[in-house]
Amino acid sequence: MSLNENDYKNLYETISNEAMMGFLCFDLKTRECIYANKLGHDLFELGLDFSVNKLTIDHLFPENPGKKDFRPFNMDMLSHEGLYQSILVQKFNDHKFIATMGVKKIELVNADHILLMVQDTTLQNKLQREVDEKQNAIKNAYEEVLKQNEKLKELDKAKSRFISLTTHELRTPLSAMIATAEVLKYKLYDTPEQLDEFVEIIHSQGMHLMDLINDVLDFSKIQAGHMDYYVEEHDIQKLSMELMTVHQSIADKDNIKISFLNNCENKEQVSCYYDELRIKQVITNISSNAIKYNKEGGTVVMTLDEDDSMVTLTVEDSGKGIPADSLDKVFDEFETLGKVALHHEGTGLGMPISKQLMEAMGGSINLSSEEGTGSKFWIKIPKTKVLDEKNYKERPDAFGDLAA
Repeated sequence: MSLNENDYKNLYETISNEAMMGFLCFDLKTRECIYANKLGHDLFELGLDFSVNKLTIDHLFPENPGKKDFRPFNMDMLSHEGLYQSILVQKFNDHKFIATMGVKKIELVNADHILLMVQDTTLQNKLQREVDEKQNAIKNAYEEVLKQNEKLKELDKAKSRFISLTTHELRTPLSAMIATAEVLKYKLYDTPEQLDEFVEIIHSQGMHLMDLINDVLDFSKIQAGHMDYYVEEHDIQKLSMELMTVHQSIADKDNIKISFLNNCENKEQVSCYYDELRIKQVITNISSNAIKYNKEGGTVVMTLDEDDSMVTLTVEDSGKGIPADSLDKVFDEFETLGKVALHHEGTGLGMPISKQLMEAMGGSINLSSEEGTGSKFWIKIPKTKVLDEKNYKERPDAFGDLAA
C-alpha cells in the first residue's frame, strides 16, 4: 500500500506523539518553541490548548536551582550535542524536575534549530538517593545496636560475627552488579538478548542487595526501638490475593500450586488493623519460605479465618518441614545471629523480624511443623484498635514532592 504526503505526515505525527521521550524543538534565532510532542506537553505541563511558541528555551533554565546534587540546564549544553544525565530542568510554571536530556542541532528551512529529547528521571534519582542513604545508615544503625548490648557478652560476640558475615553477603550481589555493569559499559555483548540478560542480572542482584540491606536496617531499628508503624484499617483478603499472585510466578518454576481459601463470614472483604508495608513483609517472608523449602510439584495453601477479635491468616506448605528440636528457635534472634553462615542466601532474619513486627502491630505469629510433611505458619491480626492511638496514622508519601 502506497502512502501519500498526508499519510506520511500523519504517520510521523503519530510516531512522535507515541514516543516515550518528550520532544521539544526550538528556533535558535528567536529562541521560541516551534514543536512539542504529546509527552513534551505533559512533562512541561503546557496543557493541550497551550500555544508552544509562548515557550522559549530560556523558560527551561532553572532560576535559583537550589539542588546542588544536580546540574542545572543552561546555554552551554545547547552548544554541545550529546546526552546529559541528572539535569535540573524548569517547567513553564516554574516547577522543576530531574531529567535525562538529549541535545541535537538540526537545520529546518535554512534555519538553525535545537531538538531536545527529554525523559523525567526524578523518581529514579530519588530512589537511588534513598538506597545510598540506607547504605550509609547500616553502619550507624549497627553501632547503636551493639552499644545498647555491651553488657551481654554472648550477644556482642554473635552480632560481631553477624556483621562480618553479612558484609560478605552484601559483597556477593554487589560484585555481580559491578561485573555486569562493566560489560555494559564497554559494550561487551553481541545481541539485544544478551543486553536484556545483563540488565536483568543487575536488576535481580540489586533487588537482592536491597533485601539484605532492609533486613539489617529493620533488625537494627527494632532492637533500638526506632521502628515506626502506620496502622490503618485495610482489607486483608485483597492484599493476600495480590501477594499470592506475585508469588505464583516464583512457585511456577518448581511446579508448586498456590491456592487461597476465605473461611470468613464476609467473602468480599475482610477488614482488620495493620501497617500495610509491614504486613506485606511478614506475609512475603512466610510465603517465600513455603515455596523455597517445598518440594517440586508441592502445594501452598493460604487461608483466612476469624473470630470476634482476630483475623487469622495461615500459610501451609507440603515441604520438608522443621525438626521438632528446632521449632522454638525459628523466631529466636540469638540463634539466627549465631548461625548466619548456615543460611544459603540472605541474613536469615526474616522470621525474627516478622515476630517483632506482628507483636508491635498488636498481633502474633506462630507455627507448627512435622519433618518430612510440611509446615504451617499463621499470623493473627486485630479486628479492632488495640494499640496506643499514636500508631493509628496514615503512612506519608514514599516519594515526596521532588519535582516541585
